[in-house]
Amino acid sequence: MKIKTGSLSVILGLVLVCGLILAETVWAVVPTATVEKARNATVLVATQNENNKMGNGFGSGVLISETGIVLTNYHVIHRADVIRVWFYDPTDSNYSYAKVIGIDPVADLALLQLELDPDIPPPVYLEIEQETPVIAEPVVAIGHPVGLQWTVTTGSINHQERPGKITPYVSVIQHSAEINKGNSGGPLINANGDIVGINTYMLAPEGQWAGVAYAIRGDTVYDSVQQMLETGEVKYAAFKIRLLNLSEFLAKGIAKEYPDEKDIPNTFGLIAIEVNEEDWAYERGVRSFDTFVAVEGFPINTLYDLKKIIKGYRPGDMVTVIYIRDSHFRIMDYELGAIELDNYLDFYDKKMVDRFDKPAPPEDENKERPTPPPKTVEPKEETPTPPHAEKD
Repeated sequence: MKIKTGSLSVILGLVLVCGLILAETVWAVVPTATVEKARNATVLVATQNENNKMGNGFGSGVLISETGIVLTNYHVIHRADVIRVWFYDPTDSNYSYAKVIGIDPVADLALLQLELDPDIPPPVYLEIEQETPVIAEPVVAIGHPVGLQWTVTTGSINHQERPGKITPYVSVIQHSAEINKGNSGGPLINANGDIVGINTYMLAPEGQWAGVAYAIRGDTVYDSVQQMLETGEVKYAAFKIRLLNLSEFLAKGIAKEYPDEKDIPNTFGLIAIEVNEEDWAYERGVRSFDTFVAVEGFPINTLYDLKKIIKGYRPGDMVTVIYIRDSHFRIMDYELGAIELDNYLDFYDKKMVDRFDKPAPPEDENKERPTPPPKTVEPKEETPTPPHAEKD
């Protein structure tokens, strides 16, 4: 079979074009120089409190300003009386003291201010990427897993948005860069060396790495940092109503539990449950079984839809909602409330008590132990050791 020269040119041209198209979808690796810069901006954060003189443990953090501002997880510094921070320097194990200047327990983020020596050049710092990362984009995690300081692991973005562990109002990304206890608060960077997330927990059986890691997404981190710098804390707008995703299955359950309620809508939306007279929502006109179907002109079918719409709103802002009551569509202007931080501080208090103060129950070594289901674990608590202790 003979191929004409012209036909061969066309075929080669098509192959070249296809090759170029495919090349655009192949991700470049994160350059070594970029990783080294990010490593130098990553710090070790060790904490101590009055109840535990040996210290609570340690986590990671990342410098985001030449003025010595460090970003970390809130659970790393919760209730800490003394905070020490180390930079990567194989020749120097000196540390700096830090103080908390901003907290965001809802997103599990905190800001620290370091005491920098004015005679030393400003350290390198990283920028926060506000754009949503792309699926399969390569990323690098840097931190101190199980005491192995300034460990670098690689992976890729697996999912752009998962529900936050603490609240659906926080955007979390899933990735495959290996993290373990000690990585909390450390940066997840892209090929440009920008922070696309702050590592915060992993999905793991028995507290070990299972290939699923989570990080607070860059846009959420950026918004949180701006508020912490302005006011020292972050306020999240919320409807302050117990809302459930309405479905056929849920409607049947409500009808069974509340047999006198005859007007459960046969639709999607968010249905209000157990609205009491002393509640914020009741005082602003909401009643039990009201079903919200639109906010600010946008339809809502799930809590995820609601979160996207009210992102950027602040407590006290008014939003226009369309809802169903007594089989009729209605409209109201609704004042947004605020997520109560005290509830989250109580949440962290309980976690810290469970983690540090309660001894492990005695176990019968001969007793057959069932395999526990996977659970989320904050990669943090390890006994602190001086940085660079592994030097020869």
